[in-house]
Amino acid sequence: MKLPNGYHLQHGKYRLSHAVGQGGFGITYRAVWLTEVKGSLGMVKTEIPICIKEYFFKDYCYRDTGDYTVNIHSESGRIVFDQFKEKLLKEAKILSDVHHPHIVNVLEVFEENNTAYIVMEFISGHSLKSLLEKEGVLPEAKLLRYIRQIGEALQFVHEKNILHLDIKPSNILIDHNDNARLIDFGVSKRYDMEDNETSTTMMTLSKGFASIEQYDNEGTQTFSPCPDIYSLGSTMYHLLTGVIPTESILRATRPLQKPSDINPAITPKTEAAIMKAMQLKASDRFRNMKEMLDALDSPPVEAQQREEAAPTLPLPPERGGGGDTTLLTSPTIPDQGEKGKKRRKRVVFIVLSCTFVFIGSSITLLNVMRPAGQLPMPQAAGEVETATERDTAEVTLIPPGEAAPQLSAAEMMRDTAAHTGRQEAEEPDERQQAAEEDTPAPLPPEALTGEELEEAYTSFVASGRSQMEAANFEEAKRLFMRAQELKQTTKIAELINESEAKADEKRMTERKALYEEKWPFGQYMIVRKKSNGRYGVIDAKGEEIIPCKYINVDNANEGRAFERDDKLFDIYDENGGLVRSDVMY
Repeated sequence: MKLPNGYHLQHGKYRLSHAVGQGGFGITYRAVWLTEVKGSLGMVKTEIPICIKEYFFKDYCYRDTGDYTVNIHSESGRIVFDQFKEKLLKEAKILSDVHHPHIVNVLEVFEENNTAYIVMEFISGHSLKSLLEKEGVLPEAKLLRYIRQIGEALQFVHEKNILHLDIKPSNILIDHNDNARLIDFGVSKRYDMEDNETSTTMMTLSKGFASIEQYDNEGTQTFSPCPDIYSLGSTMYHLLTGVIPTESILRATRPLQKPSDINPAITPKTEAAIMKAMQLKASDRFRNMKEMLDALDSPPVEAQQREEAAPTLPLPPERGGGGDTTLLTSPTIPDQGEKGKKRRKRVVFIVLSCTFVFIGSSITLLNVMRPAGQLPMPQAAGEVETATERDTAEVTLIPPGEAAPQLSAAEMMRDTAAHTGRQEAEEPDERQQAAEEDTPAPLPPEALTGEELEEAYTSFVASGRSQMEAANFEEAKRLFMRAQELKQTTKIAELINESEAKADEKRMTERKALYEEKWPFGQYMIVRKKSNGRYGVIDAKGEEIIPCKYINVDNANEGRAFERDDKLFDIYDENGGLVRSDVMY
């Protein structure tokens, strides 16, 4: 399904290293841009690290094993595939207009292999989410510095009538200069001069970080910075307490706990700003991002510091072949006189060695141990983040007060047990039984017309939701696919993607439960397998990188020494590669 390592795009302009992540809508690759830069000795060939996102809506397409082109299963599926491809291209064009030192840069967008690709700059560092998992809650002074940088980036995009709509710790990267960078504009919206929405998004949101108006399809039809302000406040709450805030839509029955009740070290001024930013009513929050930043004890970021912290990569030169290409350039900069001309003459191409960033999308985060002495990171009951392409918990938008549709056609209830499939457990719980009873029998689309077709579609969606609530995600996906056969909508495509993501997360959780986590090892985790008591290494998805066949683990200069039954050792580096074997210690 993925492009092979070493594959070239744009007739050799880009070379893929390997895939780093995949979700329902795309695949992200580490890659290099093969180009030339001008130096004192003339033109020098160089390789600039980049990140490339390939649009691959796997529910509708497949890859040709011969020429690697992306093909669609059916003509009806092409309509949905093309619709979401346009969303991806719009996302890239939005990012091309928001060049800022604290926002990841899009370098190019092009079409090839019957699909679309987005080329983004490569940033070394880690997300605030991974930092929280590794070190525990952040010191307030350190967090306020990052929030100041992200707040100024949001103020910049808000001035362009753009909302990010997915601010959270996993979408904020800390680069090698210890500066914050905002990523993933995959669900952002752009508004025209009359404040009407002009760009649409996939209707997903992050539990605990989304404002209540984002749960309503009409809640973000006109421009307001308030949703991003709420999300930034929620991000501060999480990073200072380790607790994901109560979902905004649930706060009527589950009030939000004050952050200082969890972490007494939080100052009253910072807590007051967080609570004001997280007010349920948008009119009770800060009116704009500047007002929020002014309420925090963090100095403004100087322009010169921003320039030094995040230099801009040169845009790729155009080359022939490889499909239609649109080069995304920076906004026009007004003439600054002789001083500005001299400054531009002094600009040199800067090559960064960095970590790849996915747009919309996300990067698999490290699962490492927290040092002793840090505040605990409790998880509120029922608040579980779903691991998806952007490492986010995604939920389908249902306007408040609107219940999931119920079955109304008696004939749709035929052969319920056969359609839902029986569970392996001999005594399913009452919730599972109720979900199975709500499942309609399959009917061919041609057998239904008019209201019957709509009724059948609604029934499949309702039954799929019931299966989701019962944590039967594979069955939920199958039901949503049946609904899709009757009618193709954006909503059903999102439900299919959500159910698949949650099924993947469930399988990952089950895999990890087979092991006892011991010590971090690079981006992996040294574990002891419960079934045999042997040591090995797994990745963030619970897959064995080093097989669990060793009786002990010790330190080694090159990495870690894994002891075999014959009392010799195999030495592995932090990438899981075997360095030496048959070593005596």
